[in-house]
Order: sequence, then C-alpha cells, then structure tokens
Amino acid sequence: MDPHALSTDGFVTVDRAEWVALAEAGLKGRTLASLATITADGIEIAPVYSPDSDGDPNGSDDRFGLPGSGDRTRGSLAAGRTTNGWDVRALVADDGPDAANATVLDELERGSTSVLLDVEAIGIRSLDDLGTVLAGVHLEMATVALVPGPTSVAAAGWLLDLWERRGTPTDEQAGLLGLDPLGVAARHGGEPDVGDDVLAIVDRARGLPGVRTFTVDGTVFADAGASDARELGWTTAGGVAVLRALVDHGLTIDEALGQLAFTWSADADQFRTICRLRAARRLWARVAETSGAGTAHRGQIQHAMGSAVDLTRRDPWGNLLRGTVAAFAAGIGGADAVTVRPFDSILGRSDAFGRRTARNTQVLLLEESALASVVDPAGGSWYVEDLTSRMADAAWDRFRDVEAAGGIAAALTSGLIGRETEACWEARRTRLATRAEAITGVSEFPDLDENLPERPPAPSDPSGPLPLRRRSEAFEALRDAADAAVLTPTVRLVTVGDLADHTARSTFATNLYAVAGIRALACTGSDAGSSVAVVCGSDDGYTAEGVAVVAALRAEGVSRIHLAARATSLDDDLVAALVGAGVDEFVHAGSDVIDLMGRTLDALGVDTLVDVEGEWA
Repeated sequence: MDPHALSTDGFVTVDRAEWVALAEAGLKGRTLASLATITADGIEIAPVYSPDSDGDPNGSDDRFGLPGSGDRTRGSLAAGRTTNGWDVRALVADDGPDAANATVLDELERGSTSVLLDVEAIGIRSLDDLGTVLAGVHLEMATVALVPGPTSVAAAGWLLDLWERRGTPTDEQAGLLGLDPLGVAARHGGEPDVGDDVLAIVDRARGLPGVRTFTVDGTVFADAGASDARELGWTTAGGVAVLRALVDHGLTIDEALGQLAFTWSADADQFRTICRLRAARRLWARVAETSGAGTAHRGQIQHAMGSAVDLTRRDPWGNLLRGTVAAFAAGIGGADAVTVRPFDSILGRSDAFGRRTARNTQVLLLEESALASVVDPAGGSWYVEDLTSRMADAAWDRFRDVEAAGGIAAALTSGLIGRETEACWEARRTRLATRAEAITGVSEFPDLDENLPERPPAPSDPSGPLPLRRRSEAFEALRDAADAAVLTPTVRLVTVGDLADHTARSTFATNLYAVAGIRALACTGSDAGSSVAVVCGSDDGYTAEGVAVVAALRAEGVSRIHLAARATSLDDDLVAALVGAGVDEFVHAGSDVIDLMGRTLDALGVDTLVDVEGEWA
C-alpha cells in the first residue's frame, strides 16, 4: 500500500465552531444544544462529543490511569476478565429444594459458572434444605452466592456449615454469603443495622479468602425507582456503614474491604449501565483510599443484576432483547459477575427455556462475541468518560447528603430515602406516561392478539419501605382491564380525506388505543360503532371537513370525540370550531397515555385497575 494513500494532505481543517455552524444549518433553526438530553440526575448528554468539547474533563491530559490502578474506573484488575471471562451467574428461584437442585445441576453443566440462590423463593429453611439444593455440586469448583433476604443470617451459617460438612478445603470455599442488613431492611422491612448475629458470621468467615460476607445491594434502590446517582451514592453509603461496623468489630480496613461485594443494576440503557459500573468503582476506590486502605485493596467486586424494573408481562419476548443489552453493557462496564433475569420470570417461576435463553445470552456474548477479550473497551470514548465523571460527581453529592443526614440507616429510618425515591419515580412515571420513555411491546407497538406463556405462580414481591416499581405496570393494568371486559373495548375510527391524507394519523391512533387493549375500528354509513370516536386526517382535511364530520358524529350520539392532532399545530379558529362542534380532546404523541386511556376505558364502561394518576386503585 502506498504509505501516502491515507494522508490528510489536501483536506481543509475545520474547527469545532465551523462544524457546529454546518450542522445547525441542517436543523432548520434549531441549535445543536437543543438535541441534548437531560438525565434524572440533571446530567446533560450532548449530541456529540470531541476532545475540545466545552466542559469535557477529558479534553485535558487528566486521565484515569490503567486498569487495576488509580481510581479503578477502568477496572479493578489489570487484566480485567480477559482470561476466563466474567462469571456467568444463574439465578435459581424454583419452588422447593429438589426442583432448585435440578436447576443448579443443569445450569452448572450447561455453561453457568456460579449460582445465585434465592433462599426465600426456593423455601430453604434448614441446613438439610441447602444440602438438597446443592446435592451433586462440587463445592470446591463452583461459586455459590445467596440473595440477601430476611433469613440471610441463618442461610449464611448453613452455607458455612455445608462447606464444613462436605470437607471443602478452606482455600477452595468460594461464595457470597449475602448479608445486607441495610438493603434487606429497605426491601423487606426491619431494623437497618449490623447486629451481633451478623458479626458472628463475619467471625466465622474470617480466614476464608474466597468468601465475601456482605453483598451491598444497589438494586434495592434502582428497583424502587431511584436515579443512577442515588443508586450509586446510597449504595456506597451502605458500604461505608458496613466498613464502620467491621472496623469497630476489630477488623483492619483492608480486612473489612475484603468482606464486601456489591450488586448493581444493569438495564437496557447500555451507556448508563456501563458508566454506572465504572463510576461505582471510582467511588469505592475513593472511599478505600480515604479510609487508609492499601493500594491492593481498593478494587470493588461487582455483580451486575438484570433490572427487574425493565421486565414486562406483556410481550415478554421483548425481555430477551432488554436482557441482552443489559448483559452486554455489564460486560463492557467491567462487572465480575453477571446475572440475566429469564425473560419469563415476571410471569411466574421460569421454565427450562427461560433459564436457557438467559444463560446462553451470556455464553454467546463471551464465546461468540469475545466481549471479555478487551479490558475497558468503552474507555477513551469522550461520551463515556464524560458521563462517568458527571455520574460519579453527582453520586458523591448524594453520598455526602446521606452522610450529613446521619448515615444510610438514619436516612432510611427518617424516610429521606423513600421520599427521594418516590420523587424520582414520579418524574419517570411522567416520562413513561407521555412515552418520552418508550417500552417496546407495551407503550409502543403492542400486540392485541398475543398469547402469553403460562408459568407457575411465583412468590409475591416484598412489601418493605422501598417497593419494586416496574415501568410497564400501569400500562399492563389497562390491558388487564380491557381483557377482563365482557366485550372487547373499541373506539370508532373515523377518517377524513383520502388514504394518503389520513394514513399517518390513523396508524398512530390504532397503536395508541392498542396500548390499553382498545381496538380502533373503522365504521361507515349507518354502523352504530362505539360510543367513543377518534377522527384522523391531515391538517388540510380538518380545515375542509373536520367540523362537519365532528358535528355529524355528535348528532349520531357519539358521547366522546377525540381528534388526532396537537391543538397547537392547528389554526386557533379551527380549534375553536372543532371544539364547538363536539371535539372533547386532542390526542397526539405527547399525550399522557395512562390518563387518556384510563378515561377512555371509563367512557366505554370498563372498570380500570388504575386511576387517572396511574396509581393502583
């Protein structure tokens, strides 16, 4: 190849200001800044990044160092997970120890490298039960992790007992005992403190290098609706509370750090998930350094758990896609272990197919895509580095707020955490209701003819101070109400003008009402149709025929008339005439769908499960 073939000679150098001017010339009066988005933490995500971006901390020579060093942003280990990949951790939540044992063996035989036992869901109530669950498992070869829960202290003791009973050498015992008294109090209720019973388990586990006593669980906050910075800041505060208790108990700071692992949420927003894991390591390294920890003890053991908030009962197959993106982001973000929730776990207890697809999602990412072969592949991206920095800064502020309030236990007890989480969720509910945040298969592109898989019922969600809030719940309540109706709820679809004139809005309306399980059906001539009608046409068509069409519908006895358009996009006089003729409401892409569809079902005589504010009735 000619060495000069790729030369930039002859190309005109364009600076950023000139590039921005060219870009904005194609935006029809909008600025480049108008394309920015703002996260729930007030962090601005710019439409494009470059080394000379204003406010970009990575435009300077201030770098984050190498993986395994510095602030650990790029990874807690110098080699990352390039040797064996990350730990493929299978969630086991079957009904009863025998069923759980079958799943454990199947998972470990078919590609999972560790198991995460949901003690409460399985119903483990004794050492013998745990022994049944792990029968046939070579405990010296497999990591066993326990989901934090109300019986965690007892379960942790049973796992220690089981290792002893089976004669597993102390240097080959590998597991996470799942103690998280603060997180358990938030999710299930109870006292948020590290008590004597917890410290007794710590004493038993000292000297076991492959065992981590505490699992500080950030998904408690994420599942309740907290923003990224709050999940990061509050979970870091939880880790600090545990460190204090352990040091007070007599452990050195390095020993105390060796007792902790962290669980973080991984959702379908891939870049925020990547940055969340990177920021978490930076925060913890700062805590460890400030506490006087040795350099070798400043890393963070991270388990990424697929988001329960993302799971949908409707169109559950979409959970496969969301789980894949979450696992991809967790791997790119540097998680040590990853758990993908089976796509059908929201429908009840998962079957073999649900578990297999969850497991193979990770196996394919590791073995086919070689995703772990590069350490911190997102490092150096101006966008990722900027978002990581801003997320870490915002999280540190939230951490300091909690510390100023007396620590995480006091913040939970006082209701501070609950109030902030509720505020975060309410803001997100608004974005969901207006479909600014879309849920594919639920709030966008719903399938009215879907056949949902059936699964055995699972235990109900915990009812502690911080509840699980799923994005799709309010929409699914509307669909459930429509499905329970004696007759399928319908609206009368009335088109204005030729096919080309009304196709865009009639298609929009058909999908809009389908969100609530309502069919939009064309009715002509003397057809009585529905008592609710939606009129669809072009702006010009509304000007020419809209008032007459609406008036005719009202004369026929239609009780409620919607018109597909933004009132602000139409002439004021036309809007007034349409309203005067009988239009009750203008429906458009920015409508509050939960509110609108709840009232529409009410107008159709269907009892709904949510009120117009989207809360459970």
